[in-house]
Amino acid sequence: MIDILPAVLLWLVTAWRTPAAWRKPSKRALWSAFLALAVAITLRLPPIAAPVDTALGVNNLSSLGKHLSGIVAAHSVLTFVHNMAEEKATGLKSSRLHIVVPTAAAAIITVLFFATPQPHEAVDLLTEYATDWRIAAYGGVWTAYLGAALFSASRLCWRWGRQPGTGLLGRGLRLTGIGTTIGIAYAVHRVAAVALSFLGQSPLPASTSEAISSLLLFGALLFIMTGSTLPAAGRLLRWSREYRDLLQLYALWLSLTEDVPSVRLDPPRRRTSEILHPRHVHDRLYRRTIEIRDAVLTLSDHASGSLRDKARAHVAASGLIGAQADIASEACWIVGAQQARQHNEPSSGEALPPASGGRDLPSEIHALKQLARAYDSDLTRAFATKLDHARTLETTQ
Repeated sequence: MIDILPAVLLWLVTAWRTPAAWRKPSKRALWSAFLALAVAITLRLPPIAAPVDTALGVNNLSSLGKHLSGIVAAHSVLTFVHNMAEEKATGLKSSRLHIVVPTAAAAIITVLFFATPQPHEAVDLLTEYATDWRIAAYGGVWTAYLGAALFSASRLCWRWGRQPGTGLLGRGLRLTGIGTTIGIAYAVHRVAAVALSFLGQSPLPASTSEAISSLLLFGALLFIMTGSTLPAAGRLLRWSREYRDLLQLYALWLSLTEDVPSVRLDPPRRRTSEILHPRHVHDRLYRRTIEIRDAVLTLSDHASGSLRDKARAHVAASGLIGAQADIASEACWIVGAQQARQHNEPSSGEALPPASGGRDLPSEIHALKQLARAYDSDLTRAFATKLDHARTLETTQ
């Protein structure tokens, strides 16, 4: 179960990043890194590797696939970090291994793999066949490229991650740097194991060496995954806050635009559909604030001076004062204006700006949420009932 968990997490992260990578080419380097890591870790599992080799009829072919995926992953991580450094760190010069280097490394280990007689399936190709010079060279080339790529990525992560004003992205790169540094330790451990096995030395039992390799590999993966996803935490937090605001304004928006449907850009959704539609939240929230304010401005034509006076008196009688009283009064006269519009009463022609509002989108949303709470309060409902009762008395007289 412990071995399967990293593979599952990597496939989940890969699936999560697929839509963004499809839309934006700049995100494909990191996506390809996670895809390659997912393939490598999956092929590392004995229940997966052995059936794959049996089905393809080539002993240890899964090991070659795992190591080729490792080369792709290392190059993709290095490319991602390099691109981020060039884009964000003004004046920071960086370097990376050219595409020819990983391509050559991949070609060399492939040739060495197929040139080596492999009569049986190995749990660890690099140690069990290490006495063959071709597999020893195979392991040397693979670990040399892996170590060089991770060293270059670590250097860039630490240099750029310490730049001022980088925020979550800088902290994410520092965590990624820790992961790539642990990856270097993994590469050093693997090359040492291959060299000692080639020389016929085994200072550690095979199980202990494998446990150390697994610990270093999973530690590197954990920090790389955390560091690369940390910058998305800020975007996720912003999305969740805007999604919550969108839903909180739904009832007020729906009620007002039912009376003033001309302000709607799109037909209204049911609340369930609204909840289950998580895309384009920022744009929808921005549009919702505009439509609410447009509806209030239209309804203010039906809010005569006497209605506003009644609303202020009603709120004052409840004991509210200051800004809270202004917002509650606005909610009350909006309800009164809705009733007047529904009864086809003539407009007063006294359109006035709202009592509450903000200078930018966050403050405007805050003001509208306060208005929504006041609109849905017992105080406003009592005012609406009072107006209905007064209107009924006038009709019966």
